[in-house]
Amino acid sequence: MSTQKDLPAALSHAFEKAIYRIHSPKGDMDVRIGQLNRPLNQLLEQENSRGAAILTACNPGAQICSRAFNDAVQESLLRDLQKLDLRWWPAVNLDPKGKWPDEPSLLVLDISLQQARWQARLFKQLAFVYIPLNGKPQLHQVQQRLPVSDQAASNSPVPF
Repeated sequence: MSTQKDLPAALSHAFEKAIYRIHSPKGDMDVRIGQLNRPLNQLLEQENSRGAAILTACNPGAQICSRAFNDAVQESLLRDLQKLDLRWWPAVNLDPKGKWPDEPSLLVLDISLQQARWQARLFKQLAFVYIPLNGKPQLHQVQQRLPVSDQAASNSPVPF
């Protein structure tokens, strides 16, 4: 399932075709949108993870940023995940055509879809990958602008 209806077609296609390489304790695993990855699903099950998300803070809004900026925002993402007591494995998002620079990311274990969406929104990402327990990786679009009613009703920085 993909939910990237508002992304430009070229960008949506790039996200769909990207390789999401996870550096797991059992070795590197390549994840692709819509393709079941049994070894990863088994590993997530062993980790008692209800689902996982591939998140990055780099290059917000799909705009290439400096390495210093990307390092700083990625460090902020790590701090946020630590505050939430979430575990992660390092990962990297790769463009198979080599037109986009490799992008550091994280496979976040035992994160809900709502938490993942919030983190992606917080770091101004256009999309993220969610892997439900025993499921196929899914690309999810991130709505960057909350509707006015949602903003007014939210008294908490985390809406879950």
